Amino acid sequence: MRRHSGSAHRGLGEWLVQRVSALYLAGFTFWLALRLGLGWPADYTAWRTWLGGGGVRLAFGVFFLSVALHAWVGMRSVFLDYLKPAWLRFTLQMLTSVGLLVLLLWAAEILLIEARP
Repeated sequence: MRRHSGSAHRGLGEWLVQRVSALYLAGFTFWLALRLGLGWPADYTAWRTWLGGGGVRLAFGVFFLSVALHAWVGMRSVFLDYLKPAWLRFTLQMLTSVGLLVLLLWAAEILLIEARP
């Protein structure tokens, strides 16, 4: 006999996104602080060379994606918990999602421009 999972499993996906993104953000911040603490790139060319590396660009890309996902899940939870008028909740969710999408596209553009020689 299969039992209905009900609300016991509701929100598990959001919980996992929050925890995994938080772990990545913390690890990335630690790595970046350690990397820059050991020595700053000396000039613009050194910065560009360092940021132009595929691994560094990928790490920054995952960082920006993690920030957007973490912010979306957190803000969505706040909106659902505290905003009772449906029109206000919908409006703020749409503004938040469009804003996060614009920021992701901007970050992607920066990372892709940095990839060009």
